Formats: sequence, structure tokens, C-alpha cells
Amino acid sequence: MGYQVTFVLFLADGRCAAIPDHDGGLHLPSGEVAPGEHWLLDTCLRVPLETAGFRMQRARLFKEDGDNRYVWLEGDRYTGRRPHATVELIADAPAAIAARLRDEEARLVLDAAASFANETEDDFYAGQVELLEAAYLRGATPEQGSGFGGGPDEWRALRSMIVDGIDRDGTFLDLGCANGLLMESVRAWAAERGRTVEPYGVDLSPGLVALARARLPRWADRIEVGNAIDYRPTDGRRFTYVHVLLDCVPAGRRADLLRHALTSLVEPGGRLLVSFYQALGGSEPCAAAHVRGLGFDVEGEARAAGAPGEGPDGLGCPASTAWLS
Repeated sequence: MGYQVTFVLFLADGRCAAIPDHDGGLHLPSGEVAPGEHWLLDTCLRVPLETAGFRMQRARLFKEDGDNRYVWLEGDRYTGRRPHATVELIADAPAAIAARLRDEEARLVLDAAASFANETEDDFYAGQVELLEAAYLRGATPEQGSGFGGGPDEWRALRSMIVDGIDRDGTFLDLGCANGLLMESVRAWAAERGRTVEPYGVDLSPGLVALARARLPRWADRIEVGNAIDYRPTDGRRFTYVHVLLDCVPAGRRADLLRHALTSLVEPGGRLLVSFYQALGGSEPCAAAHVRGLGFDVEGEARAAGAPGEGPDGLGCPASTAWLS
């Protein structure tokens, strides 16, 4: 028999979420690690989907007790194709959620909230490397090795909007390049529009950089280990286009990330391309709204084909890119 995992769910805005009971109370999702499952990659994805309709983005173990593990997850509601429950999750401040739980689960929420709130930057980056290396390095397809669950057609549909921000020939740096698939995809998609793009990449994970170099030996010397928040190329070059995901740094450092990229990585006259991805059913706005909310002017934006969003500011759009200079 596998051990039991109980989950405390957090949305990106810091609210805690729980499953409503028929009697007006709440409970936390939990389940057993199934035979053959990796507890972090598989159980932390499957159980919250099947019990709470919640898709994990980040996971952190905050307590162990015998055969029980307790994990907080950061993520969002989900309505995609993976098997999932349809649940009207109740979201509120952690203390308010704890007040509606039985004593043991209430303590878990408060402990998880303290762990979530007090996570250091070093812990954030170490957790990202642990999770992404474990997930991406076992990928059986190029898309899986770049953290994407679909195939080539869906990859194109949900990523090619990035090229809408490329308006001339130049160099392209992908901050958080994983296995390098986006580097080569952007080059190919830009070529279809008559533009030549020379790709470069950087990733926080040494394992993913090694994978990218092995996949793309002709560009191996263009791919480096580094953290997007302070990366500077070893040769001091700057780039016509720099692409970055907002969630590659803690939420409180997103404005710093964009300022660093604009002042240290984008060449004069170049563009910063900022993307935001979320699972189907997610509740966050599109990349442009995020960028404006951080205090930056947006010059243009694009959303994934066939995914216009579900409300103002592209609320719920699964993939979008904004550009600025």
C-alpha cells in the first residue's frame, strides 16, 4: 500500500481553496500514491485534479508524519482534457478556510500558509529545478521535454503567437529554454514569415541545459546555465528579442525581472516578449494585463489561436504574449 498525501491548495493571489461538503463544511483533497507513481510528478498532479478540479503548478512538501505527507500546491482551477472533478472550490484567506475545517485539517492549512508565505527565493528556485528536472527529463517527446503535455499541432497553436512580436530579423534569447524546443520552433515559425532569427537559450537547470545542448548541438555554445532574474551572457552580448515567462521568478520579483531584461539583455531598438501560460479553466488575465499591472507600457500583444479568453483582459486565456521595449 502506498502512503497518503494531503494537499493544501493556493491560488496565485495567495488565497487558499478547499472542497465544499454537503453539510456546509470544507475538506482538503487527499489520496494515496498509486503503484508506479512518482509522488511529486504524478500524485501531486492526479489527486488534486480528480478530487478538486485543481491543476498543480508548483508543489512543496511542508510536513511528514509516518505514512502521510502534506504538500501545498500553487495552481488554479482546471477544465481541460485530463480526467478531473467538477468542483466549485471555495477560495478565501487561509485563516477563513481554516475556520471551516475540522481541527486537524485547520492546523494543516495554517502550517501550509506559513510555509507558503515564508518561502525564500532560494527555496523557490531550488524547488523549480527539482520539479522541472524530474518532469522534463523523463519526457518521451520534445514537447514533454519542454513541459508541454500536447503534441506538435497543439504546441504550435499555443506557442506560435510569440512570433507575432517579431517584426524583423535578429537574435532571439529564450530565458528558461528547457530542452530548446521553443528556440528551434521560433526560428522555424519566423522563417515561414520571411524573417531570420538566430536563437540563444538560458535555463536555471543544469540538467535541462545539458539536454538542450544534446538536442541542438549546432547551438550548444549558445545555451547557458543561468537565472533569468540576473542572467548576463558570458560574452556580454544583447539581443534583438528576449522572451521570458512571468512565472520563472517569484511573483514579487516579476517587475524586477522585466526591468533586468530591458536594461541588460534587450539591445537598443529590440523587444522584450513576455508570455503567460495557464491551464484551461485558469482564472488569471493574459500576459498584457499582467505586464500593465506591473507598471509597464505594452506595445502589442497576441493570444493563442482559437483562445481569445473568457473576459476582460483575456481572463482565462491559456497562452498569450505581450511585447515592450
